[in-house]
Amino acid sequence: MLRLRCDFARPLGGRPVAVPFWARVPPADLPEVGHALVRRPGTRNCAAVSGPCDLILRAGLHSLDDVPRLETRVAVAHPGLHIADRVITLRHDKLLGRLLDPCGRSTAVVPPDIWAEPGT
Repeated sequence: MLRLRCDFARPLGGRPVAVPFWARVPPADLPEVGHALVRRPGTRNCAAVSGPCDLILRAGLHSLDDVPRLETRVAVAHPGLHIADRVITLRHDKLLGRLLDPCGRSTAVVPPDIWAEPGT
């Protein structure tokens, strides 16, 4: 399956704070919780993953104050969900293979070398 993705200059779009949340959800609740989180405003993506945390939610937020607010709303809406970790990113210098200026606009492309040995 191929999906095309379009991104925008997050600081200029009003959502400069990027936060991935790693969570644990009871397996029986995972489809329902995942579909509900995908529909939340600010959700960049949400996916079931394997490992100690079985769900990752990536959100674009307006401010740092929105991080605990989002966590609280998600916890109230889905009591079985436990957020195990989060990382707050205030600025991206590179995203999706593009170098970004301080406003989040693409300035150059860093093409992947698909033939390079891993770790080089």
